[in-house]
Amino acid sequence: MEINELDAINTKVTSYGANLLPVVKNRSNEEIKFLYDFGFRVFGENRLEDYKLHYSMYKDVNYHFIAPVQSRKLAEINEKFDYIHTIARIKEIDILNSKKTSSKILIQINIDKDPKKSGIDQNQINSFYEYCIQKKITPNGIMTIPDISSEPKKVFSEMQKINEKLKAYDGYKGELSMGMSNDYEIALDYGATIVRIGTKLFK
Repeated sequence: MEINELDAINTKVTSYGANLLPVVKNRSNEEIKFLYDFGFRVFGENRLEDYKLHYSMYKDVNYHFIAPVQSRKLAEINEKFDYIHTIARIKEIDILNSKKTSSKILIQINIDKDPKKSGIDQNQINSFYEYCIQKKITPNGIMTIPDISSEPKKVFSEMQKINEKLKAYDGYKGELSMGMSNDYEIALDYGATIVRIGTKLFK
């Protein structure tokens, strides 16, 4: 990507008070160097293996884990990642509680009720959030990955409403991770604070 294009995307995102999270899954250290040189110090990762490769060169970057969580890897993810965007099971909260979580967490909501996707049902958000609080874990926000056939405006509008309701809880930061390469501009209109962009950055 040309630097002026990257600058235009980043300027658009920051004009909304949001943050661009470059998704660097499956990319070499050389491929992502332009992002680092531009000034990004936060990357989104899908796999521990990619994280270890990228961390070997980019040690002063904050890493966000944005893929479904495997319970057996959660302790290590918690140690290495600044954010985990995809917490969606009681078991995961129990593990984080036992490990004294250091990561900031987002609750993933399966807004489309897609059986192929991770995330809790939106009707369970309050009980799940309250369970987190019982375990001394305060989620920073919520996250979703809409089905490709869904209407983005409808999905993002619903997520915005859920996020606003959660702000009634003390200590809730109201972070809203939604929007990717094809729909991030729509997500920004509905209050996204983090947009996860990968493909568009590497064209």
